[in-house]
Amino acid sequence: MQYYYDDKEFGHVMVSTRRGMRNVTARWKGDTLCVNAPWGIDAAQLGQAIDRMRERLRQRHATQPTVTFTLGQVIDCFRCRVRLDEQRHMPGRMLFGRDGDLLTLALPVGLDLTSDYGKGCVTHGLQVLLEQEAELRLLPYARQVADELGVSPARWEVGRGMSKLGHCTAREPRTIQLSRNLMFLSERLVRYVICHELAHLTHMNHSPEFHALVDRYTGGQERELEQELKHYPWPIVR
Repeated sequence: MQYYYDDKEFGHVMVSTRRGMRNVTARWKGDTLCVNAPWGIDAAQLGQAIDRMRERLRQRHATQPTVTFTLGQVIDCFRCRVRLDEQRHMPGRMLFGRDGDLLTLALPVGLDLTSDYGKGCVTHGLQVLLEQEAELRLLPYARQVADELGVSPARWEVGRGMSKLGHCTAREPRTIQLSRNLMFLSERLVRYVICHELAHLTHMNHSPEFHALVDRYTGGQERELEQELKHYPWPIVR
Protein backbone atom coordinates (compact mmCIF):
# COMPACT_ATOMS: atom_id res chain seq x y z
CA MET A 1 0.00 0.00 0.00
CA GLN A 2 1.28 3.47 -0.85
CA TYR A 3 0.10 6.85 0.40
CA TYR A 4 1.37 10.31 1.40
CA TYR A 5 1.97 11.55 4.93
CA ASP A 6 2.29 15.29 5.63
CA ASP A 7 5.30 16.07 7.79
CA LYS A 8 5.83 19.45 9.42
CA GLU A 9 9.37 19.75 8.00
CA PHE A 10 9.69 17.35 5.06
CA GLY A 11 6.30 18.04 3.47
CA HIS A 12 4.63 15.25 1.47
CA VAL A 13 6.33 12.01 2.52
CA MET A 14 5.76 8.99 0.28
CA VAL A 15 4.95 5.99 2.47
CA SER A 16 5.00 2.36 1.31
CA THR A 17 3.74 -0.25 3.78
CA ARG A 18 4.75 -3.88 3.51
CA ARG A 19 3.77 -7.01 5.35
CA GLY A 20 6.57 -8.65 7.29
CA MET A 21 8.52 -5.44 7.93
CA ARG A 22 9.48 -4.70 11.51
CA ASN A 23 11.22 -1.35 11.28
CA VAL A 24 10.68 1.96 9.51
CA THR A 25 13.34 2.92 6.95
CA ALA A 26 13.65 6.13 4.95
CA ARG A 27 15.67 7.58 2.10
CA TRP A 28 15.64 10.67 -0.07
CA LYS A 29 14.66 10.49 -3.71
CA GLY A 30 15.46 13.96 -4.94
CA ASP A 31 13.54 16.28 -2.62
CA THR A 32 10.96 13.62 -1.73
CA LEU A 33 11.35 11.56 1.43
CA CYS A 34 10.38 7.93 0.78
CA VAL A 35 9.52 5.76 3.78
CA ASN A 36 9.06 2.00 4.00
CA ALA A 37 7.00 0.97 7.02
CA PRO A 38 5.34 -2.13 8.52
CA TRP A 39 1.81 -2.89 7.37
CA GLY A 40 -0.81 -1.41 9.70
CA ILE A 41 1.32 1.38 11.15
CA ASP A 42 -0.78 4.41 12.15
CA ALA A 43 -0.01 8.11 11.65
CA ALA A 44 1.16 8.64 15.23
CA GLN A 45 3.60 5.73 15.09
CA LEU A 46 4.87 6.85 11.70
CA GLY A 47 5.42 10.39 12.96
CA GLN A 48 7.36 9.10 15.96
CA ALA A 49 9.57 6.98 13.71
CA ILE A 50 10.34 9.95 11.46
CA ASP A 51 11.08 12.09 14.52
CA ARG A 52 13.67 9.54 15.68
CA MET A 53 15.39 9.75 12.28
CA ARG A 54 14.82 13.47 11.72
CA GLU A 55 18.29 14.80 12.40
CA ARG A 56 19.95 12.08 10.33
CA LEU A 57 17.49 12.63 7.48
CA ARG A 58 18.05 16.37 7.65
CA GLN A 59 21.81 15.89 7.36
CA ARG A 60 21.47 13.42 4.50
CA HIS A 61 19.26 15.78 2.56
CA ALA A 62 21.68 18.65 3.07
CA THR A 63 24.68 16.64 1.87
CA GLN A 64 23.17 14.56 -0.92
CA PRO A 65 24.63 15.36 -4.36
CA THR A 66 22.41 17.40 -6.64
CA VAL A 67 21.40 15.57 -9.80
CA THR A 68 20.94 17.82 -12.83
CA PHE A 69 19.94 17.00 -16.39
CA THR A 70 20.23 19.27 -19.44
CA LEU A 71 19.60 18.79 -23.14
CA GLY A 72 22.83 17.93 -24.92
CA GLN A 73 24.35 16.52 -21.71
CA VAL A 74 26.53 13.44 -22.17
CA ILE A 75 26.62 10.98 -19.27
CA ASP A 76 29.62 8.67 -18.94
CA CYS A 77 28.55 5.10 -18.23
CA PHE A 78 30.19 1.68 -18.16
CA ARG A 79 31.91 1.33 -21.54
CA CYS A 80 29.47 3.70 -23.25
CA ARG A 81 28.02 7.21 -23.06
CA VAL A 82 24.46 8.52 -23.18
CA ARG A 83 23.46 11.87 -24.70
CA LEU A 84 20.20 13.57 -23.72
CA ASP A 85 18.32 14.95 -26.73
CA GLU A 86 14.80 16.20 -27.43
CA GLN A 87 12.27 14.77 -29.87
CA ARG A 88 9.03 16.28 -31.20
CA HIS A 89 7.72 13.42 -33.34
CA MET A 90 6.00 11.31 -30.66
CA PRO A 91 4.47 13.43 -27.85
CA GLY A 92 4.95 12.05 -24.37
CA ARG A 93 7.36 9.33 -25.50
CA MET A 94 11.06 8.70 -24.97
CA LEU A 95 13.05 7.36 -27.92
CA PHE A 96 16.27 5.37 -27.77
CA GLY A 97 19.11 5.50 -30.27
CA ARG A 98 22.62 4.18 -30.71
CA ASP A 99 25.68 5.14 -32.72
CA GLY A 100 28.47 2.79 -31.67
CA ASP A 101 29.26 3.46 -28.02
CA LEU A 102 27.23 6.67 -27.98
CA LEU A 103 23.62 6.06 -26.95
CA THR A 104 20.81 8.59 -27.22
CA LEU A 105 17.86 9.19 -24.93
CA ALA A 106 15.48 11.53 -26.79
CA LEU A 107 13.08 13.20 -24.36
CA PRO A 108 9.61 14.55 -25.17
CA VAL A 109 9.56 18.27 -25.89
CA GLY A 110 8.61 20.41 -22.91
CA LEU A 111 9.73 18.01 -20.18
CA ASP A 112 10.84 20.13 -17.21
CA LEU A 113 14.28 18.74 -16.38
CA THR A 114 14.53 20.83 -13.22
CA SER A 115 11.47 19.27 -11.55
CA ASP A 116 11.44 16.10 -9.46
CA TYR A 117 9.01 14.61 -11.98
CA GLY A 118 11.27 15.43 -14.92
CA LYS A 119 14.36 14.09 -13.18
CA GLY A 120 12.48 10.91 -12.32
CA CYS A 121 11.42 10.47 -15.95
CA VAL A 122 14.98 10.89 -17.21
CA THR A 123 16.32 8.51 -14.57
CA HIS A 124 13.78 5.85 -15.55
CA GLY A 125 14.53 6.32 -19.24
CA LEU A 126 18.25 5.93 -18.63
CA GLN A 127 17.69 2.78 -16.59
CA VAL A 128 15.55 1.19 -19.31
CA LEU A 129 18.08 2.11 -21.98
CA LEU A 130 21.03 0.78 -20.01
CA GLU A 131 19.27 -2.43 -19.01
CA GLN A 132 19.57 -3.47 -22.65
CA GLU A 133 23.23 -2.45 -22.71
CA ALA A 134 23.95 -4.43 -19.53
CA GLU A 135 23.29 -7.65 -21.42
CA LEU A 136 25.78 -6.59 -24.10
CA ARG A 137 28.49 -4.98 -21.98
CA LEU A 138 28.15 -5.82 -18.29
CA LEU A 139 27.62 -9.60 -18.39
CA PRO A 140 30.52 -10.35 -20.79
CA TYR A 141 32.79 -8.28 -18.54
CA ALA A 142 31.57 -10.18 -15.47
CA ARG A 143 32.36 -13.48 -17.18
CA GLN A 144 35.83 -12.17 -18.00
CA VAL A 145 36.49 -11.21 -14.35
CA ALA A 146 35.22 -14.62 -13.21
CA ASP A 147 37.55 -16.39 -15.64
CA GLU A 148 40.50 -14.37 -14.33
CA LEU A 149 39.68 -15.37 -10.75
CA GLY A 150 38.98 -19.00 -11.62
CA VAL A 151 35.46 -19.07 -10.16
CA SER A 152 32.09 -18.68 -11.86
CA PRO A 153 28.37 -19.14 -11.20
CA ALA A 154 26.20 -21.41 -13.31
CA ARG A 155 24.29 -18.41 -14.62
CA TRP A 156 24.45 -14.61 -14.85
CA GLU A 157 21.39 -12.35 -14.91
CA VAL A 158 20.63 -8.63 -15.15
CA GLY A 159 18.43 -7.22 -12.37
CA ARG A 160 16.99 -3.83 -11.51
CA GLY A 161 18.06 -3.25 -7.90
CA MET A 162 19.09 0.22 -6.81
CA SER A 163 20.17 -0.27 -3.20
CA LYS A 164 21.14 -3.90 -3.91
CA LEU A 165 23.52 -3.84 -6.86
CA GLY A 166 24.25 -7.56 -6.87
CA HIS A 167 22.89 -10.84 -5.55
CA CYS A 168 24.21 -14.40 -5.40
CA THR A 169 21.77 -17.27 -4.85
CA ALA A 170 22.50 -19.96 -2.30
CA ARG A 171 20.53 -22.64 -4.16
CA GLU A 172 21.58 -24.53 -7.25
CA PRO A 173 22.03 -23.56 -9.97
CA ARG A 174 24.20 -20.85 -8.44
CA THR A 175 23.19 -17.57 -10.07
CA ILE A 176 24.65 -14.09 -9.78
CA GLN A 177 22.36 -11.19 -10.62
CA LEU A 178 23.93 -7.82 -11.42
CA SER A 179 21.83 -4.67 -11.38
CA ARG A 180 21.40 -2.60 -14.53
CA ASN A 181 22.37 0.37 -12.34
CA LEU A 182 25.97 -0.84 -12.32
CA MET A 183 26.08 0.71 -15.79
CA PHE A 184 26.28 4.13 -14.09
CA LEU A 185 29.49 3.20 -12.24
CA SER A 186 33.14 3.32 -13.24
CA GLU A 187 34.76 0.08 -14.37
CA ARG A 188 36.76 0.03 -11.15
CA LEU A 189 33.59 -0.07 -9.03
CA VAL A 190 31.79 -2.46 -11.37
CA ARG A 191 34.65 -4.91 -10.92
CA TYR A 192 34.44 -4.50 -7.14
CA VAL A 193 30.74 -5.43 -7.06
CA ILE A 194 31.39 -8.43 -9.31
CA CYS A 195 34.22 -9.60 -7.04
CA HIS A 196 31.96 -9.18 -4.02
CA GLU A 197 29.31 -11.44 -5.55
CA LEU A 198 31.85 -13.99 -6.78
CA ALA A 199 33.18 -14.29 -3.23
CA HIS A 200 29.68 -15.33 -2.14
CA LEU A 201 30.08 -18.49 -4.20
CA THR A 202 32.55 -19.56 -1.51
CA HIS A 203 31.13 -17.78 1.56
CA MET A 204 27.37 -17.11 1.69
CA ASN A 205 27.83 -14.59 4.51
CA HIS A 206 29.82 -11.48 5.38
CA SER A 207 32.28 -13.20 7.69
CA PRO A 208 35.93 -12.20 8.10
CA GLU A 209 36.78 -15.03 5.71
CA PHE A 210 34.43 -13.57 3.10
CA HIS A 211 35.94 -10.10 3.36
CA ALA A 212 39.44 -11.56 3.19
CA LEU A 213 38.49 -13.27 -0.07
CA VAL A 214 37.00 -10.08 -1.52
CA ASP A 215 40.15 -8.26 -0.51
CA ARG A 216 42.24 -10.87 -2.33
CA TYR A 217 40.02 -10.67 -5.42
CA THR A 218 40.38 -6.87 -5.47
CA GLY A 219 44.14 -6.78 -4.95
CA GLY A 220 43.95 -5.64 -1.34
CA GLN A 221 41.56 -2.74 -2.05
CA GLU A 222 38.25 -3.94 -0.62
CA ARG A 223 37.97 -1.30 2.09
CA GLU A 224 39.00 1.52 -0.23
CA LEU A 225 36.53 0.42 -2.92
CA GLU A 226 33.72 -0.01 -0.39
CA GLN A 227 34.13 3.59 0.75
CA GLU A 228 34.41 4.83 -2.83
CA LEU A 229 31.13 3.14 -3.73
CA LYS A 230 29.44 4.44 -0.59
CA HIS A 231 30.24 8.04 -1.55
CA TYR A 232 29.88 7.69 -5.30
CA PRO A 233 28.19 10.73 -6.96
CA TRP A 234 25.45 8.94 -8.89
CA PRO A 235 24.31 10.76 -12.05
CA ILE A 236 20.70 9.66 -11.52
CA VAL A 237 18.05 10.10 -8.84
CA ARG A 238 18.23 7.28 -6.31
